[in-house]
Amino acid sequence: MGKLLVLDHDQISLKLDRIAWQIIERYYGEEEIILLGLSHRGTDIASKIKFRINKSSDLIVQLGTISLDKSNPLLEKVSIDLGTKLESKSILLVDDVLNSGSTMVAALREVLNHNPLSVRTAVLANRDHHKFPIQANFVGISLATTLKEHISYEEVAGKMSVSLS
Repeated sequence: MGKLLVLDHDQISLKLDRIAWQIIERYYGEEEIILLGLSHRGTDIASKIKFRINKSSDLIVQLGTISLDKSNPLLEKVSIDLGTKLESKSILLVDDVLNSGSTMVAALREVLNHNPLSVRTAVLANRDHHKFPIQANFVGISLATTLKEHISYEEVAGKMSVSLS
């Protein structure tokens, strides 16, 4: 099976707009949130969401990166690159695709070590087959896939796409 385009650039842009508005509504009345993107594509998505939130709201949005080995996230070191502390802050973990849930579990485990006020998750695409009890709070699109299928996000020449293969 070849690649099947699931979302094109314009559709992704609309999904990111909707996610940003849902975040603004959820965090209404709070001064600040921290978006932590799972490197690298999650950080790209988090940056795009931050831009949209800043355009439409007075909510202060800090942006950071969680670095981890996506091929073996539960056994390798996880680090957070952010210029501020996470303690007593509202954290939003952001990734491009939620596949098995293992990278989100590894990121969550590290974030919880810093005693945040709350932790939620946002993903552009959610695959319905997870190994771990991780659910995304903010989702662009959910797809029922087989275990053999793979969802991928890419950006080429400024154009975003989500594909199924």
